[in-house]
Amino acid sequence: MHPDATYLARQYYTALDHHGYDMLRNILEPEFVQHRGDMTLSGREEFVSFMRDDRPQKDTRHVIERYIQSKSDDEIVVRGHLEDRDGDELFVFLDRFRAHDGKLSELKTFVKSSTAN
Repeated sequence: MHPDATYLARQYYTALDHHGYDMLRNILEPEFVQHRGDMTLSGREEFVSFMRDDRPQKDTRHVIERYIQSKSDDEIVVRGHLEDRDGDELFVFLDRFRAHDGKLSELKTFVKSSTAN
């Protein structure tokens, strides 16, 4: 039995927040793709490389407010916000993950600037 999308999403945020890029690589399909407003990252290696080397802030923490799991266990929507190292909210996000055969296959990210900024 493969892990469901909820488990994989939790692993995804843990990997990012703790700089666990090998862990991140292990939960993504090779053809993983992320769509977001400012770019599309295609392929597991491109995505992991961006998160490890090129994202604007790496010392951040994802604060999850809600997980909404699909009935089929292959899709989940996650609502939360991203905090910087001082605990200041950077933005609110809504992530929609799709999973296939125990790995994340797709992520669509929506962000809204924080009202605190």
